[in-house]
Amino acid sequence: MIRMTPVQRSYLKHACIVGLILLSIFQYSKLGSGLGSEYPRKPIRVVVPFQSGGGSDTFVRIAQKAINDYELMPQPLVVVNKPGGGTSIGSSYVKDARPDGYTVLCLHEALMVAKSTGQSPNGPDDFEAVAATGEFGVVILVSEDSPYQSLGALMEAAKAKPETLKFGVNLNTPSHFCAIMLENTLPGARFRFVATGGGAHRLAGVMGGHLDVIILSVGEYLRFQQNGLKAIAYLGEERIDSIPDIPTGKELGFPVFGGNLHYWWFPKGTDQTIVDYFAGVLGKVMETDYVLQKTKDLEILPRIIVGDEMNTRIRQRTETFDLIKPTSRVELPDFTLWTLLSVGLFSLFVFGKRWLNPKAEIQKTDGPRLRYDLAFGTLLMTIVYVLLMGLRIMPFVWATILFVVASGLFLTRFDKRKFVSILEVALLMSFGLHFVFTQLFTIDLP
Repeated sequence: MIRMTPVQRSYLKHACIVGLILLSIFQYSKLGSGLGSEYPRKPIRVVVPFQSGGGSDTFVRIAQKAINDYELMPQPLVVVNKPGGGTSIGSSYVKDARPDGYTVLCLHEALMVAKSTGQSPNGPDDFEAVAATGEFGVVILVSEDSPYQSLGALMEAAKAKPETLKFGVNLNTPSHFCAIMLENTLPGARFRFVATGGGAHRLAGVMGGHLDVIILSVGEYLRFQQNGLKAIAYLGEERIDSIPDIPTGKELGFPVFGGNLHYWWFPKGTDQTIVDYFAGVLGKVMETDYVLQKTKDLEILPRIIVGDEMNTRIRQRTETFDLIKPTSRVELPDFTLWTLLSVGLFSLFVFGKRWLNPKAEIQKTDGPRLRYDLAFGTLLMTIVYVLLMGLRIMPFVWATILFVVASGLFLTRFDKRKFVSILEVALLMSFGLHFVFTQLFTIDLP
């Protein structure tokens, strides 16, 4: 056994720590960009801004299975559901993600609708459009025992009793847009829009008697029709073979067309090489036997649109949506404000007794004394640390280095002898944890 002096052991310890830090920094620098022939080096996360089980989620999971089973990429596609805020939560998450090609949004024309109607700050210009895939039609549905057994009866009731019929929609999406267009086909008709989320939630609402009418994709209707649903209109140019008995809205005197495409979006600034690569993968996806069969079963047209044709369609649809102005606006809560208020209330609870009785003596015990100054200072630094990342002022790595160094020096009363050890811990935690989270758990850090 080799015997080492305390100094040699100290040198060895620091050498190991420095080695780990350099390895972590090297991995971090590699992950900073997805460029090069090695892309993708890790799983690509596709964010679906809806609950699982709906039409969009189903389509993305079909694409995911094709990519993984046919090995169309050297890394798998991972589906992440981020519902809420009328798709704004999911779209904001991707918009603010690092533009390295490892976070992509799959969202249909809801992105254009939300921006055009002022119900979301996110629009097509905030992303890099990759491709449009899988076009699907939609149907108007009521329950089998509904008093409105035709689209005409439904519209007349909406005119006779404005804003009383509950229309389940996912706000800021084409379902909301189609409902508004229906209103516009009959002057005086007004529905009471209810934010219900994705297709699965809309189904539960109408079956539970909480909604009078909903919109679903044809694929969703075919899956859910055994639950006592009645389709009263198909919002397409002409009838389709899978539901030949369902008349179009145009046939019934209400010319509304609700065809939609699934668009794939990277964060703004993503390199065009990555965009082109992923568009090519999606093109191969839509040609696989599995996807062709599944899209046929779900009545989805297996289209793939890229480049100028895609950009032209986005521009034209956005111009159309700009003409629609809903009467209400959906506001997302100020999460930063609520976080600060919650932390403030927690601080009052923890330190309230000390503040209310500043002269009270702390009971002497054999154990350590409670240092309110250190606890409060550390809490303040933690709040600053969270805000730096939450407000996107500083990325995870640099915010963590700053937090660990500042809190370490504060807790050691600025002992200069411990600065090197604190800095080593800060570098190892920041770069090391970044590697663990992003590589092992595929978590997209700020």
